[in-house]
This record gives sequence, structure tokens and C-alpha cells, in this order.
Amino acid sequence: MSAAALVAVVGVIGGLGISIAGQSAAPDRADAAVGECPPGSLPGPGNDNPVFTDDNVAVYAGAFRVVPSAAEAEGLVVVRGDAEFAGDNETVNVGSVGVGSGVTPSPGDVMLAVGGALSVGAGTVLDVGANAFEGGELLGGSVQVGGATDPDYELDGSRYRLNNGTLTQDMGADAIAPWATWGTDIVTASIAYAALTDTGTAAAAFGRITFTGDGTTTQQVFTVPASALNATTEVAFEGIPEGTSVIINIAGTDAVTWAPNYFQEDGVRVDDPASPLFGTVAERTLWNFTQSSAVHIAGSSQVLGTILVPAANADPATPTLTVTASTNGRLYTNGLLLMDGVGNEHHNYPFLDAPFDCVPVPPTTPAATGSVSITKALSDEDAAILPPDAMFHGIVTCADPGGGTTVAEWAVAPGDTTVVDGLIVGSACLVAETIGVGARAYALPIGQAGDATTGFTWTTPFWDPSPPAFVIEEGGGPQIAFTVTNAIVRGAFTIAKVVEGDDPPPGVFAGTWSCELPAGTVVGNGPWSLAAGAVTDPIAAPVGATCAVTETDVVDPADGSWADPVIAPASVVITAGSAEAPLGFTVTNGFVASPTPGGGEGGVTPGVPGGTLPATGGLIAWGAVGAGILLVLGGAAVLTVAAVRRRRG
Repeated sequence: MSAAALVAVVGVIGGLGISIAGQSAAPDRADAAVGECPPGSLPGPGNDNPVFTDDNVAVYAGAFRVVPSAAEAEGLVVVRGDAEFAGDNETVNVGSVGVGSGVTPSPGDVMLAVGGALSVGAGTVLDVGANAFEGGELLGGSVQVGGATDPDYELDGSRYRLNNGTLTQDMGADAIAPWATWGTDIVTASIAYAALTDTGTAAAAFGRITFTGDGTTTQQVFTVPASALNATTEVAFEGIPEGTSVIINIAGTDAVTWAPNYFQEDGVRVDDPASPLFGTVAERTLWNFTQSSAVHIAGSSQVLGTILVPAANADPATPTLTVTASTNGRLYTNGLLLMDGVGNEHHNYPFLDAPFDCVPVPPTTPAATGSVSITKALSDEDAAILPPDAMFHGIVTCADPGGGTTVAEWAVAPGDTTVVDGLIVGSACLVAETIGVGARAYALPIGQAGDATTGFTWTTPFWDPSPPAFVIEEGGGPQIAFTVTNAIVRGAFTIAKVVEGDDPPPGVFAGTWSCELPAGTVVGNGPWSLAAGAVTDPIAAPVGATCAVTETDVVDPADGSWADPVIAPASVVITAGSAEAPLGFTVTNGFVASPTPGGGEGGVTPGVPGGTLPATGGLIAWGAVGAGILLVLGGAAVLTVAAVRRRRG
């Protein structure tokens, strides 16, 4: 496929499957035990738990809505219809999370699959696979969407952080094809659980419900009416054999609002995350709401066990399962699942029994892939004014042989090389750099305040080889290597020296200039020195920078003084046009000569315009002044003669 043809394909990708990879930093964390389920009971939720792999569905819903300020959904999330993340200035973690069981999907594999549309609200970042590492490399999590994304991830990635994962949109039914029967599967499982014979007793009294097992059966089964949970805040288990699953069937069609705040095992509290029995109870317990289509897991405590609500509310806009507490197990419903708490989280604790147990491998085999490398070239002059952590971003867009379109993000530091892999063999691809005004936005890595490259205007990237188009071939290393070079666009300004006054002395004036971006980053500075009437050569500065000039204090000569300099304008903002017609500063100094007796040359005559000494009194007759001087001298002579005569006498 030619580059022109590929561009045409990209222009119509709204109707194709679009797979988009993201790159961003994530907190350091141990590698997942890829392909390994946890060997025994798990600890309570934490941020340093051992990491294991589970590619089975952790959360399944007919539709999914997360509103302020729910925080996390750990494990694989599959939504048959639409998914909406409408947090309020929040990061919502999906797949691999900050604090959880540590049982997550395979790094880089699908962690969110949506059959309908996916929307992420303003102020929210959907963060998928934040801690998904393998071999020391952050692979993140991938997202598959049957419909469109809002905002369109191809054009605006600012509300998505996939941590090197991929996003595929407009996939249709293929988005959730591996889980196409899951809605039926949870109904079938619920019916089968409800048909089981009870093995123990359930007794409710004084706000506590106690489940007492028979101590021997490998699957403990209990049945309680929905009304019993409405009146219960405490749960106690007695006589449950080690290693057995616990099925609790909640019978009836009543709406349920259940806010448990205390779980106990043989007299010991276990819902504290520090309890060694936390994971044991969470993994073995399943709450089967056999007929209810309105279940609210309320409160703000830790609820232990899988929640199964196979029905769907008759009104699809009304939640079937609402969760404000933090849950620990699996969440399954064919209706709308609403996470509507404050900081509440779902932690993935796989159920002990199939089909809801841990599955350590993905449901599909990945296609053969290849890769491409990209090197960023930048002049030393441009690199010197960028911060050391500056990164350049772009995308690789590929027309996949199966008909979809893959877009993979890349990021690279000046002078470095990055490799984009995971591109399907046979794809026709095009590389582009996303930089400058109107470029595709992306979610900043955790801890990064901004993108240093956005404060500059850049020249059009130059690619070598050009055009940057290629076809992916199977192989171990990059099939082709590209170098992208561009430069900061610069304008210029000059400094002119003007001296005013009567006969100013010759000399050289000096000072400094400085330019900075609106964010305050200094992008250039230096000295200048000029004689009166001289102008500097054009001084280059990045477009958009604000530049200002100062002058060093001038030493006054013996015969006069310098007034404070006048610098006009006070500052200039560099424009692209100033490269051809430089902007100008004028630094003006006025010289004032000192007065000398008689008002001779170089002196200042009082009362004369331009002098510095004011005239006082009236006009003086200089002839009268001379006569007065003669009288004083004559008087002095008479006094001298009289004194001599007295000494002689």
C-alpha cells in the first residue's frame, strides 16, 4: 500500500477497528507470575502483595457506570453494552491497580472489553494496567471497544492512560467475542447453585446472620430470604471446613439493600485487610441473588465474597447492582452495574470453583507481530534548552490485514531510540510525530506536571527514510528504522543604543538580555555591549518566548552624570515573522554635564533651558559688581598703610 493510500485509509478509520497503544510511566512493582494462579489463600488488599495472573472475568455487567469517586476495578472487566467512567477529577484504575489482591490479567493483555461505547468524563483518567510488568518492562493493559470512544482515543488520549497497552475501537461483536456466552453462563450457574441442597443452617438475630456448616461437606450451601440480608450488618461463619467453597443462595425477588460492616470466622474478625483469613473468606464465598433485580451493596466497609446477580432490571437505565462498599471477590450481573461510592474499590479474589475460578492464560492466541524503531534527532542548541526529561511523542498507524486499523503511541527522548512492537504482520503502516499546536493530547505519566515540548513552536518533522511508510514483516527485531528530525522555530530581536545630552563622553554601554516561555522556563540569555548609535546583530529566540533587556549601571564621569536608562519596549514576544524582520529594543541614556565657574564650555548656565541648576534672585548689573570689587580692594590698602604707620610711631 502506498503512503497516499494509507493516509486515505487512516481518514476513514472511524468505520474500522482502531487499535491504539499508549506509553506512560507507572510505579515500580514486581513482575507478575505470568501464567500462574495463586497457590493458596491470598492476603488482604495491599500494594506489595505477590502478583499472580488471572485472565478469567472478574467483573461482568450488561452495562457499567463508574461515578465520583469510585476508584478501582481490579481484574478483567467485561461489559456487554456501554461503559461510562464519569469520575470527578479522579483516576479510575482498571485491571492492575494500586491496592488490591495482586491477582490481575496477563500484562499487556485485555483488561477492559466493552461491547458498546466507552466514554470517559472530563477530569477523569481511565488508567488501565498501571502496574502490569513483565521482565522489568511495563506492558500495561489493553482495551477493546465494540463502538466508539468518547473522547475519540485516536484524536485525544488525554483521558486514557494505558501504560503501553492498546485500545481497539469500532470492533463490533469482536470486542467481547471471547466472552459472548458469559451472560448466559452466569444465569446457568445461578440456577445450578440455587438447586443445591443446603448443607448447613442460617440463623438471623439482632442484626447478625450466622452460617453454621456441617464441618465435612466439600461445598457448603445455605439459603436465606432476601429480607434477612436487609436487616443484617454482621456475618458470622461457624464450622466451615478448610478449602471448601461456600454458596449462599438469597431467595426471593425483593429489592435488597445490604450494608455489612463485620465478618467473622469461628469467633475471629476477618474483614480487616490485615487478617490472615481475609483472602480465605473472600475466595471461598459466593452470594447468589437468585431472583432479585435490585441489589445495593451499601455502606463503606469491606464486603467479602463474589456477588452474583444474574437478572437485569426491567428498566435498563436503572442499576441492577449498585456498589458503594468495597468488594472482594467477583462482580457479575446481566443488568447495569453502578459503582457509586467514595473511594470504593473492587478487589479481585477468584472464586474457588469453576466457572468463576482463576484462569491463568488469555482466552485467545495473539497474532504474529513485528516492530519498528524510531530515533529522535535534535540539534545541540535545541536540546540544551529542553529539560532533561523531555520526551517527544508520536503514533504508528497501521492498516491491519484483517481490516482493522492499529494506532500505537511512541515516546522517545532527544538522541534516543524507541521500538514500537506488537504490530500485526502484513500491516501497512505510517509513522507520524504528534507535536505542536493541535497535536493529539495524551495522559501525562503519574508524577509528571507537563510536557516540555508544548511550549515551543516546531518545524515540520523530517523523516529519513521518507516517506515513513512500511509493511510489517515477521522477525525478531525492528523491520525498519526511522529517524525524525525537527527544530524549534526561532524569531529574533535587536538592541539599539541611543545617547542624548550635551557633548556626552564616548564609551561602551553593556547589559544583558533574557527570554522565557509563559511557564517561566528560561530559553535564552546573554550579554550585549554597544557604543552610542550602534545596533546588535539579530539575537535568535524561540517563537512565543517573552524577551526583556537590562542595562548595567553606568559610572558617571567627573564632568557630568547619566540619567537612568529608558528601555523601550519593556518586553517583546517573539513571532515567526521576526526571523525576517527582527523586533527591536531601544536603550536610551541621557547625559547631564556638571556646571563650571563662569558657565564656560562644559558648564551648565543656571536659568538656561537644559541646565540642571535653577536661577535665583533678579538680574545682576555686572559693572556694579566690578566697582564694588575695586572699593573693597582700595579699603584694604588704606587699612594696611595705617597699620604700618602705627608700628613706626
